[in-house]
Amino acid sequence: MAEDLRTVGNYSFHWTKEHTTKEKTDPLRFEHDELGAATVNIIQKIHQRKQEAQKQRGEQIERLDIIIGFALQGFVGENSASTSVVEVLLRTGGFSTRSLRRRLLETFQLVLEVTHSLGFIKPGGKGHETTIRVRLLHSMVQQRMLRVAEVKGPSYYDTSIHGVPMNTLDSIHALATFSCNHAWQQLPHMGVRPPQQEVDDYIALWRYVGHVIGTPTDFFATTSQAKAIMESLSYNELHITPSSLVVGHNFVEALKDLPPVNISAGFIEAGSRRLNGDDICDQLGMGRPGWYHYACFNGHCWLVVALATAQHWIPSFEAWSIQFCREVLHNSIIHSKYGLKGGSLLDFKYVPDGRITGCEKNDRLDGDHMWFYERPLELLYFIVFCGGCLAMIGSASIAACLLLGFVPYSVALLGMK
Repeated sequence: MAEDLRTVGNYSFHWTKEHTTKEKTDPLRFEHDELGAATVNIIQKIHQRKQEAQKQRGEQIERLDIIIGFALQGFVGENSASTSVVEVLLRTGGFSTRSLRRRLLETFQLVLEVTHSLGFIKPGGKGHETTIRVRLLHSMVQQRMLRVAEVKGPSYYDTSIHGVPMNTLDSIHALATFSCNHAWQQLPHMGVRPPQQEVDDYIALWRYVGHVIGTPTDFFATTSQAKAIMESLSYNELHITPSSLVVGHNFVEALKDLPPVNISAGFIEAGSRRLNGDDICDQLGMGRPGWYHYACFNGHCWLVVALATAQHWIPSFEAWSIQFCREVLHNSIIHSKYGLKGGSLLDFKYVPDGRITGCEKNDRLDGDHMWFYERPLELLYFIVFCGGCLAMIGSASIAACLLLGFVPYSVALLGMK
């Protein structure tokens, strides 16, 4: 099996008959969600009639672990290194440093709402509504980009190379990232191996989301098939391009030193390197942080492991912690003044207009002059790291003392015999 071993970043796997070759996935670039596109056309016609009615009236009277793992691995390792995805991102304005933070929060809103409860994902629930909005938004972006490409030509967006914007292959890749990456490419690098039943359930949930959002779900019929398509696309589609460098740069610029937690660039880079591997991050032009930032991210990983262990052995703690995290994340990401201030309706805000996003700086003060206590989350993780180190030293010392005490005792017993 050695000849079948393939590596993507710091993730290795054996290629099997369940995996899909690039020759089979490439044609999917030229397919797209036709039902979503047809629905957008209908909505636009209705909107035009509504605007006409409005004009008539006017004349008359004169709308924590998975989050961090998804951000650092899903956005950096998958989006930055997927050629067709990254070309679309840079043409929507959503990866400008001025708008990337909100785009991330809207993505997290989708994740939180579809994973909140069964009621949220059923028709009429908030998660279901958000998923439908995402589907329509994708179709609107696709149609707008194609219209701009007709005017500006291949220099703006070359469909012969990248396929249709927001195509079927991109949708399958996105669904694999949401449903699979946490189980095999994120949590294991933090020290957590999710139980098989949880992995099966999570993939089943996102398989339903894929159905609602218009993504073919045949590749996700079973857990093994879902894992195989995740690995296939990671291997087939990972190509670092100049556009990838722009996305990687803007990702760090947009998120570093954001209040109230003020995460540093070093912490983002340390986490990205832990989850994606040094090779990918070097190609993306990411810096190499110092020991302190790696220590902080290790503290994050150890905290995740401790919480996962406690949840496994204490069912009551598991129920409480899930509810607590759900409330905290919903309040901070969706409802707080630092978040989406009540939630996003996913309006067609980033309209492709022919411009292509380049490398940008954020508009905040230089965070290099911040004291360590001004970064509360990193400080917490560093305290956890120090506590973990002390615990390991203490355990090693106790084991050494027991061993040193046991050896002379054993020698004495042998001498008596």
